[in-house]
Amino acid sequence: MLALIYFIILAVIAVGGALCVLFARHPLYGALSLVVSMLSLAGIYGLLGAPFVGVVQVMVYAGAIMMLLTFVIMVLNGARDSRTPRFDKVSLFVFPAVIALGALLGFALVSTPLAFSAETWRGSVALTSATLFDTAKSGHGYFILFEVVGLLLLSAMVAAVLMAKRRLGTTNETEGGEN
Repeated sequence: MLALIYFIILAVIAVGGALCVLFARHPLYGALSLVVSMLSLAGIYGLLGAPFVGVVQVMVYAGAIMMLLTFVIMVLNGARDSRTPRFDKVSLFVFPAVIALGALLGFALVSTPLAFSAETWRGSVALTSATLFDTAKSGHGYFILFEVVGLLLLSAMVAAVLMAKRRLGTTNETEGGEN
């Protein structure tokens, strides 16, 4: 029963953080709200008996990726306090889809019994690493996805640095500053 109460609290925090991402006026506030949502998801993983996945959620997503995203927002913002528009023409199509998805999720939660069982299978670090990094021919090939995500993050970081460097270089040239 206590696990259900913790789950409800963490779920409300996760949904609240996600709503703050949607309605944040400043991109940096949206990124920080996304960190809150990811941290609450890590807590839910801990409740589900997957502490390794929860720690990976905190270290990789809430730590590394969000730090990179926050850094990119701060660098590309150019010390301006620009705000993103709240509603535009795309919002007319997105809001009904979000409301329909929420109704579908609410129906699924109401119709599915939420029971926590003590007999659930708990994963271990050895089993998770053996599954993820199985390089045998009969393996699932998850290690390839791991490498692709690493290359994607590296290319995003290089692109962010190049965009910031190009923007800073054009600012110096237009202001007549000397290098």
